[in-house]
Amino acid sequence: MPPLHRDRPSVGAAYMPPPTQVDHDLPKISQGDLMPIDTDRIHEILTAAHSERRSSLYEHECYDLLEATGAEAAPVNRLIQIGERPTPADLENLNGDKVVLKVVSPDITHKTEARGVRIVARELGAVEAAFDLMLREVPETYGAYLEGHAGEIPAALTGRRGHGLEQRLADRIVGILLCSFMPSDAQGFATELFVGIRDTDEFGPIISAGLGGVEMEVLARKMKKGAAVAIAPTGTVDSQQFFELFRSTLSYERLSGAMRGSRHLLDDAILVECFQAFIDLANHFSSANPEARFHIEEMEVNPFATSGGRMAPLDGICSFRAATAPPQPRPIAKIHNLLKPESAAVIGVSENSRNMGRIILNNLFDAGFDRDCVRVVHPTAESIDGVACVPGVADLPTKVDLFVVAVGAKQVASVVTDLVEHDKAEAVILIPGGIGEKEGSHDLERQLKRRIRTAHQSDDGGPVFLGGNSLGVISHPGRYDTLFIPHTKLPKSRGERPRKLCFISQSGAFIISNLSRMPWLDPVYALSIGNQIDLTAGDLLTFIKDDPAVEVFAVYMEGFQPGDGLAFATAVEETVALGKDVVFYKAGRTSEGRSATAGHTASVAGDYAVCESALTQAGAFVAADFADFEDLLRVALPLRDKKAGGSRLAVVSNAGYESVGMADSIRQESAELMLPSFSPATEEAMARTLADNRLDGLVDVKNPLDVTPMAGDAAYAKIIEEALDDDAIDGVVAGIVPLTPAMQTLAPGEDHHESILDPGSIARLLPEVAAASDKPLLAVVDSGVLFDPLANALQTGGLPVFRSADRAVKALCRWVDVKSRIRS
Repeated sequence: MPPLHRDRPSVGAAYMPPPTQVDHDLPKISQGDLMPIDTDRIHEILTAAHSERRSSLYEHECYDLLEATGAEAAPVNRLIQIGERPTPADLENLNGDKVVLKVVSPDITHKTEARGVRIVARELGAVEAAFDLMLREVPETYGAYLEGHAGEIPAALTGRRGHGLEQRLADRIVGILLCSFMPSDAQGFATELFVGIRDTDEFGPIISAGLGGVEMEVLARKMKKGAAVAIAPTGTVDSQQFFELFRSTLSYERLSGAMRGSRHLLDDAILVECFQAFIDLANHFSSANPEARFHIEEMEVNPFATSGGRMAPLDGICSFRAATAPPQPRPIAKIHNLLKPESAAVIGVSENSRNMGRIILNNLFDAGFDRDCVRVVHPTAESIDGVACVPGVADLPTKVDLFVVAVGAKQVASVVTDLVEHDKAEAVILIPGGIGEKEGSHDLERQLKRRIRTAHQSDDGGPVFLGGNSLGVISHPGRYDTLFIPHTKLPKSRGERPRKLCFISQSGAFIISNLSRMPWLDPVYALSIGNQIDLTAGDLLTFIKDDPAVEVFAVYMEGFQPGDGLAFATAVEETVALGKDVVFYKAGRTSEGRSATAGHTASVAGDYAVCESALTQAGAFVAADFADFEDLLRVALPLRDKKAGGSRLAVVSNAGYESVGMADSIRQESAELMLPSFSPATEEAMARTLADNRLDGLVDVKNPLDVTPMAGDAAYAKIIEEALDDDAIDGVVAGIVPLTPAMQTLAPGEDHHESILDPGSIARLLPEVAAASDKPLLAVVDSGVLFDPLANALQTGGLPVFRSADRAVKALCRWVDVKSRIRS
């Protein structure tokens, strides 16, 4: 196909081809079909502004930059600088019968509030009058606005008020920009579009597009997720992929003519072309490109209007900075030493009391670590708990794979220095808090980071560090446990057995709380990563994803280190490509939440919308809250060998309220399940089962199916089996209200004859049915603690078990939705 970049005149001609027919089945566009941006010209534009000690572009310079990207043709424009006057020649170069005048100033970001935009007839007298009036009125008007919005006062105007503020604004006006008036193809709701890129700390450059114009900022906050704005890191998407996200927005619905009463305004190919230009611009002028001499911090056109079937930029902003050197790479191969050490040492163990270091030492041995391969660093003791001691780090006889630092924060710097200078460890766990998350501790954090970065510049890269403020690590393959929680308060499984989960969390308390409440999680690895002063979440996932023992990752984050959000998203995508699952929860979404996390693990909570979008696109299960995080793990772990064949759900229960409640839960915010009819063969088979158990007079075969409390264990299990065998059904949720006397749902006891250990009990039959099918089967035990043994037996048998029917259906809906998107 021919290049999408059509031959067209430069910015000065305001060329607008006629509209083309919208293509809702846009063909795949290869990168070869899109002409590259003119990076040399863009560099010239940024260099010129930088030479004037500016870190932002004026509007006309933004138009020049847009021309260099090839994104869209800007209006014909001419800057009339202070001291100049509009001339007839200026007007002759403009198109149409109207002219737009705009104030150009480094301080005036809200031109509307400054009355800094005027539209007049393309006549010299009208333009001159508007020109003079703007130079008089804009400083006064914007000065009054800033006095009422003190938080928006630019640094150059700080401390000025009244006439002094107005005079400073007047002195800093660069000029008035004359532009051709570009008539819009449509007026009214959702006819304007914004497209922008922004550099973020965590995910690098991102692109966003959606509803344009001032009033849309309010509407965007009120709309459901994804309807107002599409957003994605530019390092993870191309224009085609981002266009697919944009198609779900209200803006696309209006521009494409899909909205009721609207007409087609813009060809899909034009949008794809524009998105790719912005993506290329963001990626080239960012830290991802070591050759870039400038990094663009933000570039936004708001709004684009549609004029003549093309995208017409009506305003633009751009800020940038001089490029900075990329961070020193970390030797993440040494994560192997962290996870599977052959030798270890601990500092901070008390000889006389059961302190944090002593608990860590004993937990190491309880997990099976060889006592002869451990040393304790203690200034006076010869041995503690049968472990030989050395007086200092330098006295360790050999370099250890793992060194655990359990001293106070004030002692950490000297320990780290000794470890690096004497080359005594491959991997280090920093247990102490107070390294960055507490006021007054930031200098210590910076000092440690500098020391660690210097170590990474050595030939072997120096040691890797986990923490600080790490609660510790559990590694079953490494036969060790450094969590400083005693076994009496957090019993842990020991020994060799199949395990599937890796738990990575910035909060150690989040790990132990979940393990205490849900011991069935029983992770292969549990890593409390704390402040990430060295190793990051992205590092750990990148390395551990290839471990064949791990099939599911549970990740809790409060903030990523600079650039690590993008690295983590990339690792998620690679993990999912390996057929593994990532269940993710991000804290710090609100301003209050961000404040709380900042005081917890010294994290910088980033833009949650970016994080959610990036990880959803990468294929993660992104949890909405703690309960959702738990529920997603409840399905992700036991359903590893099940097929997500589709969204056709069968609901079976022995209580009518559950059947109705589950049917009411099949529609979620961004996904839904269906309740199809059973096939004729299944209806016939179920009817026979009901008749054989004298239930046919009570039950009609339909979906959802209420088998009533009169159904016994065998009849209930048979009905579930028949539902799973139906080709018209992709999964089943089985609700068991266990108080019925018709089923064996109690643990063995002296006061009754029931037993969930009986081979004919539902606790034994249902896991057999589930194991024989490749379709997902979820069980619901909606009852009190008396029936915990039943729920535990079903869960041990390999079923996802919920204590609430609506949560089970919601979790299955999310599981099916994520799996189907990955498959497609």
